[in-house]
Amino acid sequence: MSNLKLITFDLDNTLWPVDEVIRQAEKACSLWIAENHPDAAAALSAERVRAVRTSLLKEKPEYLDNLTALRQDAMSRAFVEHGFGKDEARRIALAAFQVFHEARNRVSFFPGALEVLELLADSYVLGALTNGNADLRMIGIHDLFAFHHSAETIGRRKPAPDMFAAALRSAGVSASQAVHVGDHPLEDVHAAREHGMHTVWANLVDMDWPVELAKPSHHIHNLREIPDLVPLFDE
Repeated sequence: MSNLKLITFDLDNTLWPVDEVIRQAEKACSLWIAENHPDAAAALSAERVRAVRTSLLKEKPEYLDNLTALRQDAMSRAFVEHGFGKDEARRIALAAFQVFHEARNRVSFFPGALEVLELLADSYVLGALTNGNADLRMIGIHDLFAFHHSAETIGRRKPAPDMFAAALRSAGVSASQAVHVGDHPLEDVHAAREHGMHTVWANLVDMDWPVELAKPSHHIHNLREIPDLVPLFDE
């Protein structure tokens, strides 16, 4: 009988590259504001939004646990500081965020991602664990996952143990029956193994491993390598 029951995946930079996705989403958001609220466009230069985000994070570091609220509130504040009333600023910010969010969920998967997920979903419980705000339903892969936990739904981002604990509870398994696959050395690999889970470092964007962390037991450069690794966690 298989010992491994649960495979959890990080999303951004694990199943798809995210940097260009965010750039395109921010561009779509800016264009929408320029076309629909040209008087508000001047309030949202990249430098201005960065400055507002920085100041919001200083006031309330827990914004890092909710990137949706951070982006919405940063736009709202930028509009208010530009002279808009609070209600109008909020209305424009929420509408602009919807444009951003739709574009943010137009992703291009890494090679092999979909076929590997479909293959693994036949034999294991799959879960998604992310600090970001990707929407699996909008992306079209929600049916492959038994659950999707995020920093927003759990209230704390990785590397805090809360999301991993929630995953084990959702699947009804122990840590030794689970493996987490992710790109981030600290937030994914180190955090999951500290919680007792098996881990796979998905180094698909050619990062260097931080010298201060113990090296990963398993790492891959292509998601198609995962099915061959899985039997190792059953032993």
